[in-house]
Amino acid sequence: MIITVTLNPAIDETVELDHFVEGDTNRVASIRRDIGGKGINVARVLKELGYEPLAMGFAPGDLGRMIEDTLRDENIGVDFTFLDGVTRTNITILDRSKHRHTVLSAAGPYAHPDDIEEMIANIRRRLRPDTWLVLAGSLPPPCTGDVYARLVQEAERAGALTALDADGVVVRQVLEYGARPTVIKVNHHELQRVHGDPTDTEDEVFEAAETIRHLGVAAVVVTRGTLGSVALTPEADYRISAPDVEVISAVGAGDAFLAAMLLGLRRDEGWERALRQGAAASVACCLMPGSAECRVQDVQRLADEVVVKLVARHASVG
Repeated sequence: MIITVTLNPAIDETVELDHFVEGDTNRVASIRRDIGGKGINVARVLKELGYEPLAMGFAPGDLGRMIEDTLRDENIGVDFTFLDGVTRTNITILDRSKHRHTVLSAAGPYAHPDDIEEMIANIRRRLRPDTWLVLAGSLPPPCTGDVYARLVQEAERAGALTALDADGVVVRQVLEYGARPTVIKVNHHELQRVHGDPTDTEDEVFEAAETIRHLGVAAVVVTRGTLGSVALTPEADYRISAPDVEVISAVGAGDAFLAAMLLGLRRDEGWERALRQGAAASVACCLMPGSAECRVQDVQRLADEVVVKLVARHASVG
């Protein structure tokens, strides 16, 4: 089972412009609204790839119930903890001329201590030794990384595996609380906020990721946009290059990477194939409008064009 956890879901509004000019009136070419939140994005990609995940986390107010109903309509299992308040709206400004997007991210409603304890208890009941628990996205106020840290520790006690994909500050807090996710997946901007030093070059990315792995994290995966990805895994370190495509929307591409990669690991396909599928899903997402949408046929086609290069192999232990 793969359980996705979204503690700060959103309505994602994508505003497309032919050319974005700061400080001036911009004519909108199109507007699209989707349910969102990183964990929800992961769940939807998993479903497209033929896997039935369980989506959990918080669902605030009437829009939270609408998010739950939408996922049910897509035949995705749900078990949310409901909150008072209003689900936040994220606005993405997509500049078609530069293939660049700017995200305006709202904070989300307040989560009371009782809500947090109820949510953790609900997830605890679902954990099994073969579970992957995906902790993805931002946290509602006043939560800090300790909430994710507690969930990582709950999963560890149950013999489950965990994947963390969050902003660098949150990742750093999780590590400071002593929790060690099985996999940490970040982009290079988030990695810099974890590490504190520049991560502009590939060597700097490998060095920063190695620092995290030395803390006891089994695998660290860093996506770098058009520069590809790097992965430090228990068996080897890899450099992943994906084919160039004409980008329609890159929103949620990292979530698609995480979903397809974890599905490969869940199916015991090994790290090299899992990373190939992750990169292919990420590129496939860029071919679609909206947030974290991809087509399974695109993923299958693009996987053959992904290059996964061995950088270093680790000696077997035991």
